[in-house]
Amino acid sequence: MEIVQFVEVEKSFRLKDIGGLKQKVLRGVSFSVKKGEIFGLVGLNGQGKSTTIKIMLGLLFPDRGDVIVFDSYPGDLKIKKKISYLPENPVFFESLNAIEFLSFVGRLRGLDKKNLKSSIGTLIEKVGLSGNEKKPIRKYSRGMLQRLGLAQAFIGNPELVILDEPLNGLDPLGRKMARDLIIEANKEGSTIFFTSHILEDIEKICSRVGILHKGELLKIVEAPELQEKPLEDIFLGVIEQQ
Repeated sequence: MEIVQFVEVEKSFRLKDIGGLKQKVLRGVSFSVKKGEIFGLVGLNGQGKSTTIKIMLGLLFPDRGDVIVFDSYPGDLKIKKKISYLPENPVFFESLNAIEFLSFVGRLRGLDKKNLKSSIGTLIEKVGLSGNEKKPIRKYSRGMLQRLGLAQAFIGNPELVILDEPLNGLDPLGRKMARDLIIEANKEGSTIFFTSHILEDIEKICSRVGILHKGELLKIVEAPELQEKPLEDIFLGVIEQQ
C-alpha cells in the first residue's frame, strides 16, 4: 500500500530580487512511500528537499502534478491526525517546559490523560531529556531542542512521521538516539519519511532512498543496492553524471 504518491510534481518560486523571475525548484518529481517503510530523501542543500516535504504536508501547492497522501489531498483535515512533522528549524513555546509542551502536542493527537502521561515519561527518557523536563524550553541548547522536537514527532504513534533534517544539531550519541527512535517507531507501525545530508545515517536505517539534485529525482536506491555499495558512492556517482 502506498501512503504517499508524487506524480510529475513541479514547483517554482518567484525571485523578487531579480525582477520576479521564476526559479524552478522541483522538476517532474515522481516517487511513492510505501506503508511500513523508512524512506530517505537525500540531496545537497537547496535542492528541493524541504519544498517536497511542505508540498506533502499541504503547506505549499505544486504548480503541476499530483500529490496523494492517505488516498486524499495533502490539505485534507481528516488525515492530519495521522501525520506528525518535525521541521528543519523547529520553534517552540519557550515559556513552557518539555512536559507541558508534549502534553499540548499529545492532546492535539487525541491521547487521553492516562496514556499521555505514560507516553511523555517514556519519550523524555528515550530522547535523553531526563532531568531537564521541567526546565523552561528557552534555556535549552540546540541539541536539547532537537531532542524535544523528535519527542513531539513520535508521541501518539502517528501513522506517518515526516522529519526534515532530524539529525541536525545532534552529537554522535544524539544521532544514534535519533536512529534508534526512528527504527523503533517503524517497528511499532509508523511509516517514516525523512530528509538528510548525512548519508551515513540514511544508509543505516532506510529501506529505500531517493536522490534529489537540482530539483530532479535522479534515482531511487533500493535495499539490495544499499547493501552492496556505500550510499556515498552511489550518491556521488549519480551527481557526477549530471
